[in-house]
Amino acid sequence: MLLLKKWTLSSAKNMDQEEIFNPSIHLNYSPPEKKITMQDLLLDQSASASSIAGTTPFPLLSREGVRAYRRALFQQKVLDRCASSPFPGTLVLRDAAKESNFIKDFWTHPQTMSIVSEVMGVPLNVVMPTEIGHTNVQVEGATVSEMTRKLKVEPSVEKVELSAEERAYNPLKDASAIIPWHYDSYPYVCVLMLSETDGMIGGETYLKKGNGTPQKVEGPQIGHAVMLQGGQVQHLAARARGVKERISTITSYRSSVPTVYDSSYMTNIRPYANLNSLYPEWIQYRLRKLGDEINNYLNKIENEPELALDKVQLETLINEQAEYLRQTSRQMVSPEEGQRILKKYGSTAYYDAPRIWIKVQSLPEFNITASSADKNRLWMPGSTYWLDLQSSIETLRLGKSLKSTMGNLTWDDKRQYFMGDELMRQGLNEMFLDWLGVSGLWDLYCKMA
Repeated sequence: MLLLKKWTLSSAKNMDQEEIFNPSIHLNYSPPEKKITMQDLLLDQSASASSIAGTTPFPLLSREGVRAYRRALFQQKVLDRCASSPFPGTLVLRDAAKESNFIKDFWTHPQTMSIVSEVMGVPLNVVMPTEIGHTNVQVEGATVSEMTRKLKVEPSVEKVELSAEERAYNPLKDASAIIPWHYDSYPYVCVLMLSETDGMIGGETYLKKGNGTPQKVEGPQIGHAVMLQGGQVQHLAARARGVKERISTITSYRSSVPTVYDSSYMTNIRPYANLNSLYPEWIQYRLRKLGDEINNYLNKIENEPELALDKVQLETLINEQAEYLRQTSRQMVSPEEGQRILKKYGSTAYYDAPRIWIKVQSLPEFNITASSADKNRLWMPGSTYWLDLQSSIETLRLGKSLKSTMGNLTWDDKRQYFMGDELMRQGLNEMFLDWLGVSGLWDLYCKMA
């Protein structure tokens, strides 16, 4: 009861008057009780990445910090410029850090950056300004205005009565009630809870172990955070029930250490992000990463000139950075092309593309139809994607694995590697749906569905 009262004290400050971030007032950090390692999950660890797969919840914001963050987030200018609603009852706030100094200063302060780096065991950088404080708000309402009117600085303590069936909800068995198994768009993520969770059912994160079994990580309480190496660990998020409001805010990171593989891609965010803002930031951060790699190699050969004679190491550097630049370009799907395809197939099909691809492969006509489409280049015959496809086929023929948005990709040679496989590997869901339609597989899938 005392804890509940602590979080529900009234506030006299105006909702549109944000505070100046002060770590001595707004932070309340304590290290996580447990760090879950890649070894704990029976997963192979990259030689250049963190051994930490994720953490249990840990305190990050003080009660003053939670209120200050909510006050900054719910300023009218932030709501007007950053809010959208993908479907009723869900509000998304993006780019709030560009409208609020408090939010920007909190996530980028040296003390906060030191905390997240310490927790994950590697020095981290925020991926891009647009990925600072991406906020998901679960609140009642059918429109943006209806939902935003319900937002208050004080965390809501209202509960929702649940039936016995709702209380028995199992996110691992009820596929319609979860965010499915997935990898994040970026290597590392910090998820911070801004709502009261007392009485909430669900909200946990499940990590998939190397043997296929799930490991549950409890959801964070108000003011607490969890961190996850979401670009390397497949996971799902259980939906929360039993509360009127659930507000979580997320910031994504990459390692600042040269030679550490950067697995970032934009599949998850292209459909709803402002691409005119996102793409310039994406290019800048990717070129900075490229510059770090080249400068690191330059420093090595300046200090040890004989290394410059190691042609194998030089070829490795060139090939890796050329592939990195290709990925950078491929992820920037034309906004006009993306919108055309989304309008035709819908955002549900976009996010469901991995499941659709699995289902399509069960069609009796699959191999003949896909093979004919690729042989005759029915889809975008002059596209550079065909060069990508041939390069991937050759890599797999040599028995090597490919980097994929869904982890490392190996091939068993039981069937041909198609353009659909290549587009899914790159996380180009829009182009995959377009290829599916041109090949004739989409119509066959619709008849099956």
